[in-house]
Amino acid sequence: MDEETGLLTPCGLDCGECEWHVGERQPSCPGCEAVEGRPFWGRCRTFACAEEHGVMHCGVCGEFPCGQFVSQFDPNDPEGQRGAVYRAGLLAYRARHGDGKTRELMKKTQKKHG
Repeated sequence: MDEETGLLTPCGLDCGECEWHVGERQPSCPGCEAVEGRPFWGRCRTFACAEEHGVMHCGVCGEFPCGQFVSQFDPNDPEGQRGAVYRAGLLAYRARHGDGKTRELMKKTQKKHG
């Protein structure tokens, strides 16, 4: 991934906005791609799944949205439910419009809700 589009992950996050990636929290993380889906906390199941399916991100997977993706979010937590819907929407948008446009949308959304 290049600097222009950011460090978008298979699950729909932006490493460039992550506290661990930008050094606000320790240990520092160089990003999902750089660690091949093995951040300091362990193996990322979503990264591994995308790799197994041969896709860059969940939004372009023929099984999306799947149980693996949905299981990341706590169904009893309203914030988790909103996160799942937001992230699924971003991944669908990314599949259709690409990383650059998705990064622009994420910046606009963060300004409104940040």
